[in-house]
Amino acid sequence: MKTLSLVTLILATVALVGCESTPEVKPRMARFNSPEVHSQPFNFKLAVGTDTSNEISINNTKKADRDSALRFSAAMTLSHGFEARYVDNGEQQLSLKYQWLGAPEEEKQSGNFSLATSAGYILSKRKEHTTRAYNNWSLEQKSYDLSLIAGYRFNRQTLMYGSVFYQDGDIDGKYYLTESYDDVNNEQINPGCGYDRTCVGSHFTDKGKAYGASLALEYEFLTWLVLTGELVHHKADWFNRSNNETGANLNLEFRF
Repeated sequence: MKTLSLVTLILATVALVGCESTPEVKPRMARFNSPEVHSQPFNFKLAVGTDTSNEISINNTKKADRDSALRFSAAMTLSHGFEARYVDNGEQQLSLKYQWLGAPEEEKQSGNFSLATSAGYILSKRKEHTTRAYNNWSLEQKSYDLSLIAGYRFNRQTLMYGSVFYQDGDIDGKYYLTESYDDVNNEQINPGCGYDRTCVGSHFTDKGKAYGASLALEYEFLTWLVLTGELVHHKADWFNRSNNETGANLNLEFRF
């Protein structure tokens, strides 16, 4: 009977491990950041759109996956070519953009060529669990984002722009002790400890980067309503591996 109980315990432990999820990063790919900035302060933009991701897991046996999420953003001009922006797409992003070449946004000059640079900070927090009460793991990812943006305006309604970007960051993660149960012998193997800090079994860290390019076409239906389609190629390097993804996204923007 002791041998049978030992075998049962091993099988239960293996089953538990098989159910646990794998830590992963999912950097978002959409950019939607044009090079034209309104010259006057306190001009606002609110937008909603789609945003694809480039997933890399810490376990190289897991196949990379890509999902799509809603993306919300708000921007405000600060005058003299500066614009501040906040994005919520599963990540929290804060950035500052400066237009240093070309006519300002309100002039909408046909044939205008514009250049801008943007610098931002990205914070992402992720966690997974097998039950509602117990985490398997959690991580906090902090990254810096730099981009160069160039655009060409065909007419008052149509602007094409593209960007190259680079991101650099680090991860601080935790594995948690989760509850496990032996259904055969009707006994608890490990009680777990929920969200308590003492529940942390081990830590993991990593440093990574991402870079790529985007191309977008913006069309102004009304002075306050703009639709943009974008293609992005994104290469991410995390957990000593690289993964390339190309995504297409749409963005609807309201200006006032």
